[in-house]
Amino acid sequence: MKKTLLLALLFMGAMATVNAQKIKFKKGVVTVDDVECLNYDSSATNVEYNTLDNSNTFILKFIRTGVGQNGGLYTKVVFVEQDKSFTSKSYIFSKSLLVKKLIADEVLKDCKIDESKLDKFILKYDEGVEETLVRH
Repeated sequence: MKKTLLLALLFMGAMATVNAQKIKFKKGVVTVDDVECLNYDSSATNVEYNTLDNSNTFILKFIRTGVGQNGGLYTKVVFVEQDKSFTSKSYIFSKSLLVKKLIADEVLKDCKIDESKLDKFILKYDEGVEETLVRH
């Protein structure tokens, strides 16, 4: 019984490391498993990503309203060429977490945006934060 449990745990651990991808951000380039995949430019409030052929751009924005928990911090992700976006408050994306989630959900595949999977990704994470804000 102990041997079976140990073997099962070792197998699951090995499978977890096989599927893990190594993502690095360095000097404006995102590499996935040591292959250049995206270019990025970041500031204090935005991270702009471009595919290597500049055919697709997406932007991660960090927005703080100053009201509520965490100062009202939420993130907005804009897919420029597709004219689509979403906002999230309970799931705050970092520059690397966004890329990891896009890869995991196969929206970013072979370093290109797969538009057929984009709507599902947006539906999964969109909380419609901006629609709930009171504008003066």
